[in-house]
Amino acid sequence: MASFTFGQTVRRLSTTTSCLGRKINIQKPAMPWIERRILNAVTVPLLPHETRTPPQICLEEQRKKENEKKSELQEAYEAFRTKDCLKMLSENQMVAICHVLPMTSRDFFNVRIKIHTAGMKLKFANNRWIRNAIQNSRFENLEPFFTSDNIYILCEETRLTDLMAVLKKTPEIQLLGGLVENRIMSKAAMQDAAKLPSLDIMRGELLTILSASASKTSRLLGRHQTELSSNLGQLVKQGRSGDADHEKAKDPDIVQNESNSVDGEGES
Repeated sequence: MASFTFGQTVRRLSTTTSCLGRKINIQKPAMPWIERRILNAVTVPLLPHETRTPPQICLEEQRKKENEKKSELQEAYEAFRTKDCLKMLSENQMVAICHVLPMTSRDFFNVRIKIHTAGMKLKFANNRWIRNAIQNSRFENLEPFFTSDNIYILCEETRLTDLMAVLKKTPEIQLLGGLVENRIMSKAAMQDAAKLPSLDIMRGELLTILSASASKTSRLLGRHQTELSSNLGQLVKQGRSGDADHEKAKDPDIVQNESNSVDGEGES
């Protein structure tokens, strides 16, 4: 008994027969007793039936993987672009929203030069970024414009006349509407506003109209004084001329000199 080694002991334990007198079949285990089968049947989870089709399952799994791959850098970049779009709408007095037609890179370069020469800037913005930027803001009603391939013409001043002149020479860009001095305007409204005179001219006309009534009132109030002053001046002149004639009539030398001068002129 003492001569058995540890390996032999393990080998004997692994080859021992069961209580029924046979070896344990690992590949085909024996059926458990009735209590164990009842317990297994009761504890089996009841999973809902899958109603999704295999393409739907694949699509959802793909979306999950894409969401997992999105990094913090991408989210920060989108937040930066969204903030830049909101800044574009807030800091410029004129924002023209235009639809761009297909064109070559050379034509687009020429369009950019025309806009830059007119003192304006051309900018692109993704519709998704700009829609996120205007949510719950005073620019929310601009959302219907952001549905196609758009470009934005920006200017820190209201220069509608120059804008219409540039767009008239560039048929590749079609005006949809815009934001002028924090007011949403359609294409027709912007065209009508471009035909109006400048603000300085309108201010001058208003000042002329306001000063006309004041000058007329002043003229009416001083009319009687002016007439009285002119009448008195005329009366003084008439009085002086009458005195001079009276003195001439009294002095015979003056009358003789005047007659001699008249005769001399007649002889000559």
